[in-house]
Amino acid sequence: MDGGVLNPVPIAPTFDDHTDRTLAVNLGGSIDLSLAKASLKEPAETERSLFRKSIQRYIKQWQSNSSDENQKDWGVYDVANMAFDAMQSTIARQKLAAYPPDVTIEIPRNACGTLEFDRASEMIELGRRKARDCITKAKKHGSVWTLRETNHQDS
Repeated sequence: MDGGVLNPVPIAPTFDDHTDRTLAVNLGGSIDLSLAKASLKEPAETERSLFRKSIQRYIKQWQSNSSDENQKDWGVYDVANMAFDAMQSTIARQKLAAYPPDVTIEIPRNACGTLEFDRASEMIELGRRKARDCITKAKKHGSVWTLRETNHQDS
């Protein structure tokens, strides 16, 4: 089993490190409603990877036909994925509460789906933007980020 499944925010291993601060990245952050609205729009067919199309065809084979177009058709994959996300969020909250880092960068859990590998560039940019915002906010509030600023200039 992947460590990311059982320990999505591995902070405890850093306790033996002699560092000035601990930064955690939580991929199970609060839902961003602006992202939820954007994800309702289907991407153009050319944007989808072959792997994703193959997975979607497989999933559609298992979904029942719904007569109501406004009703979400919850397939086996949807239910399993939601259960996995709920488990990950619970584990992450418990780890962050038990081992609080100095700074936490929160990535909304609805930023991207489990199988959306084709969105890697977009997610990397989102992570960079969230990290920049978090560090800027921490510096503005005089948090731990200001402790070693001069040391970084020496190296």
